[in-house]
Amino acid sequence: MNITAFSHATRFFSYKLKIVDLANSYNQGIPPAGYPERIHRVPAMNIPIIHCSTCGSKVNTEIPPGDHRPRQVCPSCGQVHYLNPKLVVGSLPVWEDKVLLCRRAIEPRLGFWTLPAGFMEADETLAEAACRETFEEACANIELQGLYTLVNIPHINQVHVIYRARLLDTGFHPGEESLETRLFSEQEIPWDEIAFRSISLSLRNFFEDRRRGSFTQREETLLPGTAHLP
Repeated sequence: MNITAFSHATRFFSYKLKIVDLANSYNQGIPPAGYPERIHRVPAMNIPIIHCSTCGSKVNTEIPPGDHRPRQVCPSCGQVHYLNPKLVVGSLPVWEDKVLLCRRAIEPRLGFWTLPAGFMEADETLAEAACRETFEEACANIELQGLYTLVNIPHINQVHVIYRARLLDTGFHPGEESLETRLFSEQEIPWDEIAFRSISLSLRNFFEDRRRGSFTQREETLLPGTAHLP
């Protein structure tokens, strides 16, 4: 490695460490000196970009030519950084009249129940992401039965996508991010222990549609809530 490459690598590594420190400070409710104030605990993805991921220089907030929104722009290399929404993709697996839920082994919402879901990877389709996350979190084999709920959550820059799915067998068991996996009837759902509002919404829609005998693809938008995130 030549001196220039080593310098860039060292600068980038220092930048990554600084971002981790910034994330920890924001999530503890302690805005770092010289950076924007955040009062509430926020997901790391909502923390503004501070340093350029290309060259490591501190960025400015400005409206680039031809744009209409403030962006983080690097004054050194000109790189414009965009904060785009993250896709969370999962499934609603069904066996007979019961739904498969996972009890979370990680934060946020450690110990609460959820559908198997997670962040979509860069090299996969929505369907592939749903199947992968279901297998990773519940070691469950499924057959997708169509896109079911799309939940916009603009205040945390996320879109949650849930597929209806049929369990192919009952050989499921907890993956690394789950403490427990279990089938629940509608009457058994622990509504007060569901991790996220998007999951509660998807489950309630599912049981309502099942009673009607017709499943309709739904799009919803969640505003900031206080009961639990998001």
